[in-house]
Amino acid sequence: MSARQDYIDKLKTKLDEWDKEIDKLEIKARQSNEDLRHQWEKRKLDLQEKRQDLSSRLEKLRNSADDTWGDLKKNMDETWDSVSRGIKDMKDKLFG
Repeated sequence: MSARQDYIDKLKTKLDEWDKEIDKLEIKARQSNEDLRHQWEKRKLDLQEKRQDLSSRLEKLRNSADDTWGDLKKNMDETWDSVSRGIKDMKDKLFG
């Protein structure tokens, strides 16, 4: 399997994991105090936008030429890191 296909598979798996994490955070936020719920609502919108962006880029990556995927990967890695940090931050706040 190529490095490109490995990356695509890894990203798809991570997107699925994030969906589950976001669902867990949503449930926990509903049970939290008003301040945390408000923080979650703001963060959730940002995370959902970035998640959708990554999903769109994943489709572009699947359809890109082998020699151009490196540029797409770099941009995706930056967004990926941002989403990961956002989820971890809210997880720390909600779950302590």
